[in-house]
Amino acid sequence: MRNGILPALRVSAAVALLLATYAATPVESGLARPLFGLRKAPELAQVRSLTGKPIKLSDYRGKVVLVNFWATWCPPCRDEIPAFSAFRKHLSTASFEIIGISVDEGDPEVVMKFMKEAGIEYPIAIDDGRLRARYGGIRGIPTSFLLDKEGGIVRIFRGPVSEETLHETIMPLI
Repeated sequence: MRNGILPALRVSAAVALLLATYAATPVESGLARPLFGLRKAPELAQVRSLTGKPIKLSDYRGKVVLVNFWATWCPPCRDEIPAFSAFRKHLSTASFEIIGISVDEGDPEVVMKFMKEAGIEYPIAIDDGRLRARYGGIRGIPTSFLLDKEGGIVRIFRGPVSEETLHETIMPLI
């Protein structure tokens, strides 16, 4: 009897370890692997743009959305903003939107000033750390989450995103 139970326990433990590893593996640049169904993006919950307007992902259902975590002091973040703005202007905001989540700490005026200087027209909010935690703990910026029209995470970009990459990954979703 012992010979039959021990191998079964080893197989069960191996399967459990494999499933736990699969579930805990962060999605790198590439298609997100669904975990028992489509992986949904966490709601932005209580987030307001710098203009005071509430930002809720549910308001963007039916649109492809890029949620971008960034900071004014981050050179790669600053470098990708012109591509974001150009791509957003290229598409109708009826089908695509960018939501910028600044991780800057301190005075929001710094972010507002930067928005004006950089010509950012998409909604920007400042995260106090809770939103980063809900998105799995952002370890580096820029980090962007590409969401399909139903709010499912399709791809995670770790590092700056070029306009060419935006075009290649977003156009098939629209």
